Amino acid sequence: MKTLMILIKVFVIGALLIISNGNLALQDSTNREKFVDEYTIWLSQLFNHGVVVVGYVIGNEWLPNVAQNVSAG
Repeated sequence: MKTLMILIKVFVIGALLIISNGNLALQDSTNREKFVDEYTIWLSQLFNHGVVVVGYVIGNEWLPNVAQNVSAG
């Protein structure tokens, strides 16, 4: 549930930043169309960057290379 709330907050903050940086008044239909275009571009870039990060994480070797030194005790 916490993860869902964090995602919703990120999406809402992103939308507010797009509206404020573009000086978009959403009462106007052309501004709404521009907002939808910018928001979908932002979402697709966010998804693409997430794919790159996940690919990098998957490609890394997470287990250390430890030489197996077994000494008789």
